[in-house]
Amino acid sequence: MGVDATFQVNITETARIEAEKYAQFILDNSNDSIASNQWWDGLLDAILSLETLPARCPFIPEDAGLEFQVRQLLYHSHRVLFRVQPGIVHILRVYHASRRPITSRTLRRALRS
Repeated sequence: MGVDATFQVNITETARIEAEKYAQFILDNSNDSIASNQWWDGLLDAILSLETLPARCPFIPEDAGLEFQVRQLLYHSHRVLFRVQPGIVHILRVYHASRRPITSRTLRRALRS
C-alpha cells in the first residue's frame, strides 16, 4: 500500500455495541442528548480518520503478549483498538482507558463479531 492508500474501515459488532453503550451512558448521566450525540459523532470521525495513515497510531502497550499487532487511537477517555491488514482497518474495541489491560482472548473474540 502506498502512502496515499485509502483503507476500508470495518467496525466489529463488539466495538459498535461498546460505543453505543457509552453514548447511552453519557445521555443517562447528563440527560444531555447534544453531549451524547457530539461524543458519538466525534468518535465516528476519529474512527473514519483511520481510512488514511492508520499506522500513525502506536501499538498498544499490551501488544507484546498478542499473536497479532493491535494499534490504538485515543478518543477522550477511550482507546479505539484496531488491527491493520492490507486495505482494511478492523476496529476491534472501543475500550475505556481506565479498564484493565486488554487480553489477546478478548481481541480474538472481537474479531469474530
